[in-house]
Amino acid sequence: MALFPRFQLFEIEDMPWCPSWLREYAHRALHQMWNTIGPGRTSSTAAQACDILVSKLPNEPGAYTFVDACAGAGGPTPMLERSLNSRLKVLGAKKPVRFLLADLYPDWAAWKKITSASENITHVNQPIDATTVERYVNDGTLECRLFNLCFHHFDDVQAAKILRSAVNHSDTLVIFEMTQRNLPALLNTSIVILSPLISTLLWFWWSPLHMVFTYLIPIVPLFFAWDGFVSCIRTRSGQEIRDIIAREEARGSLDTSEWTFHYGQTKVLPPFGNLYWFIGVKNRKD
Repeated sequence: MALFPRFQLFEIEDMPWCPSWLREYAHRALHQMWNTIGPGRTSSTAAQACDILVSKLPNEPGAYTFVDACAGAGGPTPMLERSLNSRLKVLGAKKPVRFLLADLYPDWAAWKKITSASENITHVNQPIDATTVERYVNDGTLECRLFNLCFHHFDDVQAAKILRSAVNHSDTLVIFEMTQRNLPALLNTSIVILSPLISTLLWFWWSPLHMVFTYLIPIVPLFFAWDGFVSCIRTRSGQEIRDIIAREEARGSLDTSEWTFHYGQTKVLPPFGNLYWFIGVKNRKD
């Protein structure tokens, strides 16, 4: 149950005036979150996300090309690729799963580093708007569009366009979020806000700038506090995403008669860290 209504506030990371070093810090923190193994768990958050994909998608993973449609600096894609393909290799899969990075504002340098490290990850060669794109892949595989901890950044108009594009032109839609408008998410965010006090010492021990802004002028912790809680405030529940789709269908802008939608949450970082997921699958007639 949501504790309060959703508001489309701004996050500092989204602002053009946000310092690049502060944005880098946020990217590192998200990377660490995906790679973390929580108490009582034997696998990382990314590996548990792969568990959800394998259990919820109706076809074998090898049937899909997974498109990180708002990839940013690459997000969890390298970790998802390694985890999923390691699992398939053990199971004797004939071919690995492919991932594709796409974004309206590509981070070419980060993508080049990622794709050079794995032959199973490629990227588009031009900016692509997820609100208007028709099809990312045309190689005979099913297209699964992934939105990793990013869907809350879009207002209702943009979110409707993204969902409309996905339903009209792809085969599967997956939205992952770590934030939500409930008590566990707020508590988990509160814990995350304290992480810069430790991670600064580990990542930026050589940087007087980071030390000053973390300990003397606590800009870094305040940045995490603002963006963390705003992420919770902006995140939609699974039902709210489903309601947007229903409104678009009522307007006649999409047809979901061949689609099945379901949503839920999985505890990935005890005691409070849940991975919230929304999955839509186009039912194949064959």
